Amino acid sequence: MMPTEVSTKISYEEFRELPDDGKRYELICGEVHVSPSPNTWHQIALWVLSTSLGAFTATNRLGRVLFAPLDVRLGRDTALQPDLIFISNAQAHLIEKNFIAGAPDLVVEVLSPSTATYDRATKLALYAESGVSEVWLIDPQAATAEVLRLQGKKYFVEAALGGDQVLASTLFPGWELPLNELFDFRSS
Repeated sequence: MMPTEVSTKISYEEFRELPDDGKRYELICGEVHVSPSPNTWHQIALWVLSTSLGAFTATNRLGRVLFAPLDVRLGRDTALQPDLIFISNAQAHLIEKNFIAGAPDLVVEVLSPSTATYDRATKLALYAESGVSEVWLIDPQAATAEVLRLQGKKYFVEAALGGDQVLASTLFPGWELPLNELFDFRSS
């Protein structure tokens, strides 16, 4: 007979009591998951995206751009930490002191070799189930970006970008970010 592994499921309130040890934790259906530290390219792409989009949304008073580590609570026992989050002014009520209480307008996952499958499968399904209207998958290794739009309970690729193309979204009319700027990893 094979041994059975038993894991205790916890609530979000119990999850919030975990020690702040510098690790990035997520809660999925009551189970705790830990992510490895992101690599340099991940962080550069996230910084470029957050500064560009953050400045645009602030100037145009569209809402807030936030980034990990920050819990996005999608249910009683599920809280994820997308790399970047956009909350429109219409959804500002979701912003609480310690977490985002519901589905943001946009989440961005910057893919790393160690997390790409998890981000594309597990997390994407949870975002769809909770009603996140748009997800961007940014891949620094491949220098590509995908814009996914929710239709019903499934995401459809609105744009698959690479090379000299420009990242844009109907959520941010007039904002554009050339991929060659997003993926500029030259040392200064």
